[in-house]
Amino acid sequence: MEAKPLTRVEGEGTLKLILKDDLVQDVVLNIFEPPRFFESILKGKRFEVIPDITARICGICPVAYQMSGIQAVESVFNVKVSKEVEDLRRLFYYGEWIHSHAIHVFFMHLPDFLGLSSFFEFLKLNPDLSKKALFIKQTGRKILEVIGGRDVHPVTVCVGGFTHFPKDEEIKSLIPSLEKSYDYSLEILDFLSTLNFPQHLLPEDILFVSLKEEDHYPILKGKIYLSTGVGLDKDEFLKYFYEFEKPHSTAKYSKTKDGKTYIVGPIARFNNSFDNLTENSKKIALKYGVKPVERNMSKTIIVRVIEILDSIERSIELINLYQKNSLKNEKYEVSEGEGTGVSEAPRGILWHYYKINSNGLIEKANIIPPTSQNQSVMEELLRKNLTNKELKDESTLISYGESIVRDFDPCISCATHFLKIDKLNLDNR
Repeated sequence: MEAKPLTRVEGEGTLKLILKDDLVQDVVLNIFEPPRFFESILKGKRFEVIPDITARICGICPVAYQMSGIQAVESVFNVKVSKEVEDLRRLFYYGEWIHSHAIHVFFMHLPDFLGLSSFFEFLKLNPDLSKKALFIKQTGRKILEVIGGRDVHPVTVCVGGFTHFPKDEEIKSLIPSLEKSYDYSLEILDFLSTLNFPQHLLPEDILFVSLKEEDHYPILKGKIYLSTGVGLDKDEFLKYFYEFEKPHSTAKYSKTKDGKTYIVGPIARFNNSFDNLTENSKKIALKYGVKPVERNMSKTIIVRVIEILDSIERSIELINLYQKNSLKNEKYEVSEGEGTGVSEAPRGILWHYYKINSNGLIEKANIIPPTSQNQSVMEELLRKNLTNKELKDESTLISYGESIVRDFDPCISCATHFLKIDKLNLDNR
């Protein structure tokens, strides 16, 4: 049957159902958004451009690209930032999580549970809660603006720290909005708890892959942790995982080297690091019916709000400790070498690799975003839930399939950053 464009996802793709006698035989997640060749764009340029150029990969999660990228460069130059700078980077990143999760929960995911086509229909039904959702989103944007200089494609991240440190009063001014957003998030959880959650169950043998930090719920750094108990250094990523292509997608797929499907993102972080949530966040999660090991992807809407609450609580703690005069950038010398960086984008692990020469020029770049890592499990879950379904109502079946895709909050634009182009010999067509 003719594929129709996916709606309420970031980027362009279609869900294609392959039929026989009005029964679904197979499902294809067709990503057709043109690749944007960011790795090639970076080649030959100075390392300083990495935060500015990679931020353009995504307008929703630019900080993730900046954090993974800048940490990769710092590993080349053997730069270790101070705890105060690291804390400011965490606060910056929390702002992005709050902003990005709010966009997905309210604008993209919530309408599926209510049989609505868009957030604007929900706005008419429940203007009070809608306004509170918008307030939470705006709170995340304020953090990005104060620390990053602007909320879209921030401009202050640099090797060794930041080009500008906010004044104490600018940082402290964020607390009232954060406190109000925390209360609003609890109200929203009360509302979400009344919804019916479809059983979009992940396979029993799925691997949950996320970072793991000793003293934090993972966001900025850490070991790459598999739910089997394996912990990998960031430099070992390509030893354990690999990317591959399929003809119907301009975005790559990922699996482990031994062919296992894995998932990254909120549900992986939650299952692997539940104990590292704040005590309040753990209690709230249990109250609203999510606990490890959670396998129902439809409940990621709850998990994302838990992560918003956790981010708000930790943000307030960091703001209370903030003192501009305690921050300074680390000095460094340009040297040749290879380095990797990894952090937890809102949608999951984001890995960067750079090779830099003695003149500070980028010779090689490799960026592996979370959505390309989740494509395999997305297709598997679609196949599991739609195969052998009878096509009685085409629009209902398509909407159901789309809701499964939206469970993952895919960023298609992030995933289509590279495409291998094969030569075609016209004489051998």
